[in-house]
Order: sequence, then C-alpha cells, then structure tokens
Amino acid sequence: MKAQIPYIDLHTHRNYPVDAHAILSIKNVALNHSETITEADCSVGLHPWYINENTEHDLGLMVDALALSQVLAIGECGMDKNIATPIADQEPVFDQQIRLAQRYQKPLIIHCVRAFQEIVGCLKKANFSGAVVFHGYRKNWTLAQQLIDRGYYLSIGKHCLNGSQDELLQHISLEYLFLETDTDATADIATLYRYVAQLRSIELEELKQTLYQNYKNVFRK
Repeated sequence: MKAQIPYIDLHTHRNYPVDAHAILSIKNVALNHSETITEADCSVGLHPWYINENTEHDLGLMVDALALSQVLAIGECGMDKNIATPIADQEPVFDQQIRLAQRYQKPLIIHCVRAFQEIVGCLKKANFSGAVVFHGYRKNWTLAQQLIDRGYYLSIGKHCLNGSQDELLQHISLEYLFLETDTDATADIATLYRYVAQLRSIELEELKQTLYQNYKNVFRK
C-alpha cells in the first residue's frame, strides 16, 4: 500500500502525538519563557517578547538543546517593533542565534513584526547560508517576492482563510511555501491545505507532496 504523504505543520504550539504519522509538526519552544523540550520534533529559540537579563544563560540552554535529535531548527527568533523592548536590545540576541544556526547548521524560523529590513540586514551581515522561514507571514505579495528572491520560505497561518493572502497564495512558487497553526487552538492544518489547493486549482495530494518535499529540503529529512 502506498505510504500516506503527511501534512506539515511548520510552526505550532500544540502537542501532537509523537507517533502521529499523518501530521509532521515543528513545535515551538521558547527557552526564555520557561518552555521545555519534549520528545516531539521542535525548534528552540529566544523569542523577542521575552528578552531579559538571562540571555547568556538561555543561550547556554540552547547550545545544550542543539545536541538533541528532536531539535530541528532555531526559532522562533527575530525582532518585533510592536513591543517595548528596543530594537537595539533585540538585535544582538537575534545575531547570536543566527551564529548558532550557522555553527550547528540549523534552519531559522523567524518572528518578524515591522522589522523585515532589519532582519534581512542581520542575515546578510552574518552571510547566513542556511534555510530561513518567516513564520506567520501576513504582509503583501510585493514584500513576499523580495523575500523569496533571497531564497527564504514563507509560512502562512489560519488568517489566510479570510482571503487576505489570496494574491500571495495564487502567485507564490509552492517550493517556498509552508502552512502552520501557530498558537490558534482552533486551526486545523488540513483545512489550510484544502483552502490553498482549491485556490490554486490543484489536487490536495500535489500540495501535500510539494510541502513535504520543502520540509525534507529545509530539515534534511
């Protein structure tokens, strides 16, 4: 019998069963927010919302975590201009995580709010050569094209179901796309897949196959 192609939930905060083969997920673990690593595949990062005086300690925890086989990526990490912490304080923490991702050859899962120029600048400054995924992307197709031209991936969440990302989803090369549930407990990854497949007028299995290949490319599976 032909093996079932799994759905990929690129970035989530929910606990899928570890042995769930129908869905492959990357659980977010914020090491600077008292979140812990389980047996599930995950990303580990210092979230810009929770930057504090313990950064060096938390970076040490990240180095320890990167030795674990279930830690597939660094993130979510990045910068956010909608919070009180100045960008000048967020940027050095992001830079250190980029360096770790480079050293340990891990992809980056990016949290970005109104800071695309700064984040791309940091990645360029570090000459980062690994995979980069902007999670929860909500901006326009014009910016999306600029990010894709740099080889970056975009991950789209439940907000696309209201039609706000139709232009992007109709034009993006599927080789740069992921879908995710993030923090939304009501989001169903299969529903997102069906929406995109219908919008693109392609079979669901074709979409699943392409995003599964993206997953294998990014996470070296």
